[in-house]
Amino acid sequence: MRQRRPGRYWIFTAAVMPLNPLAWYLVERRQSCADAHPGAQQQGYDGPCAVEYGLSGVATLALLPLTATIAVALFIGITEGRRRYPFAAARWWCAAVVGVCSPPTLVVYALGYGLGRVLPAPQALVAYRVGRQTAVHAFAALSRGLPPQQVLAAGFVSPEPVYLDTVMGYARYYGMDVTFQPGFTVAFGSPAFVAGAAIGNLVGNSVGRSRAAAMARAQWREQRSVRVLVTASTTWCCVDGRWLRFDHSVVMEYHLEDATCVLTFPDTEPMMLTGPAAALHAVLFAYLRGGPHWQHQPFLHQIAVAAFPGSPIG
Repeated sequence: MRQRRPGRYWIFTAAVMPLNPLAWYLVERRQSCADAHPGAQQQGYDGPCAVEYGLSGVATLALLPLTATIAVALFIGITEGRRRYPFAAARWWCAAVVGVCSPPTLVVYALGYGLGRVLPAPQALVAYRVGRQTAVHAFAALSRGLPPQQVLAAGFVSPEPVYLDTVMGYARYYGMDVTFQPGFTVAFGSPAFVAGAAIGNLVGNSVGRSRAAAMARAQWREQRSVRVLVTASTTWCCVDGRWLRFDHSVVMEYHLEDATCVLTFPDTEPMMLTGPAAALHAVLFAYLRGGPHWQHQPFLHQIAVAAFPGSPIG
């Protein structure tokens, strides 16, 4: 259920980039053979450098997509810079391989990354930063003994005070029972036609079975935007006009990563909430659930460091 770390394409690039010096070596080997054997260039694949010409032909084909990575590196650099990712998405060994095998590619990426850092950040990132800073301020205030701020939740009636009223992404994690009914084909005609129909039927059933297995496996479902309220003891989610109640006291595990928090329960499917308010939800959840050491919850570590750098809490 964990989110994937960004920049997985760096792994693929680092895996194929060693082909770049190999391809140039094969091209240079062909040229050296041609220089050592006058007239070999006119004879081509029939001359003494036939093997070198064959290998260099394959190398030339490999150089075309490798050369295109330079243009792609500029686009990726700008994108990662705007999103304020670490340089090379913090995949340092991949960046080192790219830099050794193709220095121009890494240089172009670095130029694009610098340009992206200068450009305005996406609105979603700005909202995430504001939400994160709000959570840090709330953590600091609650740690100093101040009560959480109540908010007015229009259209919601509860005996408990409301401390958060916002819109977040919502999803549940579970599998499904999917029934697959294989198809049957009856064909009449020549043996080749009957064999082709049988093979087509087998392929169709295989594809259908794979799709059914993909639909059945556990995954995040019911993804939508919902209204989320946090009261003294409960997180409420308005899903399709119905208020779903998730008591804090029965939460088994709580995970916070970037703008996503995941809550697991003993008798129902895990729930994921996403959005800029995820960090604030984590702070309120830890505080309202109680306990003398609520500030030391592992999922609040980064928020605690930002609120009290250098302190025992941080």
